[in-house]
Amino acid sequence: MILPDKTSLRKILPRPQISLLARFLDLLAEENKKMNLIAAGTSEQMIETHLLDSLSLLDFEEVSGSRHAIDVGSGAGLPGIPLAIALPSLKLTLIDSNAKKCGFISRATGILGLSNVEVFWARSETAGRSGFRDNYDLALARALGPLPLALEYVLPFVKPDGHCVLQRGRRQVGDTDVAAKVACRLSGELDRVTLVKPYPSARNLHVWVFTKVGKTPTAFPRRPGQAKKRPLAGS
Repeated sequence: MILPDKTSLRKILPRPQISLLARFLDLLAEENKKMNLIAAGTSEQMIETHLLDSLSLLDFEEVSGSRHAIDVGSGAGLPGIPLAIALPSLKLTLIDSNAKKCGFISRATGILGLSNVEVFWARSETAGRSGFRDNYDLALARALGPLPLALEYVLPFVKPDGHCVLQRGRRQVGDTDVAAKVACRLSGELDRVTLVKPYPSARNLHVWVFTKVGKTPTAFPRRPGQAKKRPLAGS
């Protein structure tokens, strides 16, 4: 896939990295014919919705300045693989509960020669109670369910003074209060919510940034399924 000049990528990334990003989109489009990795769309939609959206995180110091990050529920490798290409000094762990998606991510990272990526097939609730816990400067998640669920899944991976960055869509009334209260229960603080426009037609895309202020209580994350059945209310 050829990345058009109208994108801002040529202003911020060297040509070899742009070529790797294009190759990743080719791999993604080909694999998507076999299994449902992403919503089908035109090449331009793939570039905008998946690639430029992922790379919009480069504008956040919490991301660009990180050394060791985890992408929780990585799915098709988004935003993890684009960030691994753009930030070769960033060590990235990608986890997902879908074995076939993890297989694709592993194949893609091998083809692309990304030595800074590790892939693990695991549920986030299980991984968050293992050696992955309190281990990362940064934890990322893109469109990972309701805010209380995403925070319970993601914050346990972050070491104190690290950050959690969530990519989400439209903000609902009361979201900020709920997020702040739930984060507090998980030893996090809501820093800010930023509206982003990674491509001209983007609507209602937000990045939520949290700071980890201590170790998450040992009760969290709860065993698999509990966060969905009984989401934290933040009270």
